Amino acid sequence: MSSSYSHKGSFKIVLIIFLVPVLALAGFLFFATAQLRRSDEEVLKTYQPASKVTELAEKNGLTDKGKAILYRADPIFVDASTFKRYCAAGGVEALACIGPKAGGGPFGGRQIFLLEIDDPKFADHKYAASIHEMLHHAYDRLSQSEKEQLNTLLDQELSKYQNDPHLTTVIETLDKKSKKGKDDIHSELHSKFGVEYKDLSPELEEYYKQYFVNRNKVVDLFQKGGFNSRVRRIDQLKYELNPLNTKLTNMNNQLTSLKNSGDVDKFNSLVGQFNGLVNQYNAKVAEINKVHKEVEGFYTYFNPDYKPPEEKK
Repeated sequence: MSSSYSHKGSFKIVLIIFLVPVLALAGFLFFATAQLRRSDEEVLKTYQPASKVTELAEKNGLTDKGKAILYRADPIFVDASTFKRYCAAGGVEALACIGPKAGGGPFGGRQIFLLEIDDPKFADHKYAASIHEMLHHAYDRLSQSEKEQLNTLLDQELSKYQNDPHLTTVIETLDKKSKKGKDDIHSELHSKFGVEYKDLSPELEEYYKQYFVNRNKVVDLFQKGGFNSRVRRIDQLKYELNPLNTKLTNMNNQLTSLKNSGDVDKFNSLVGQFNGLVNQYNAKVAEINKVHKEVEGFYTYFNPDYKPPEEKK
């Protein structure tokens, strides 16, 4: 009897010792994730956005749902050193990222970091960059079944832009950097199409209405952006250099062969054409380098591996 009673008492003590930390952890998780469980309505009522954040929401014409998602990510403008600390892992969106909330710990939620830019030629980049990241946050909130339905629409839309040099560059960059593969690509397409492209499929346009009062307003801000317009121009020129480089390589091999065979007349007949292609190539290289120099201070955040092309001699 005594032995049996002692055993039961030990069991109770062990059970209590086990339950105390479990309950404490459950309580901590409940309070730590409270922000994630708040309704959009509650976020809109209680969040006190800084004036710069209010401007982002108003200028982009966000719906209440769009504002709530933006506010949940608590956007902040940071200096270069802070930006590097939180966004050093890189991505494909320049000068902004979304990551673990500063000082929030493992359950603190995610936060949008925007590089503070004083240069008036590029300060407008904040409008497109903030919404790009907000849409990443929106995509993350979707259920798996919702993502699957949306991904089908995004893939269909992508098929219309197979020759878009900027989109091609983005996907190639993600293929190299991404650990999640298709998930990251679909999230990126979700942000890119929402912010940068007009005249999407009716199904996608209807989908984006939950976030934007007038999405064309958002796209206009992107297209007029001082930084974005230059990044796209660099991508376009790099895309145009590829076939030119192939032509020049083939023609140079042909000229070398003609020279070695002693066919002077044929050689001379192609020299003018070759020099004309060299001039076209070098003009594009010169424009790339000029545009790159205008944004060089920021471009390394966008593509740290970038190497300006060299002119052909």
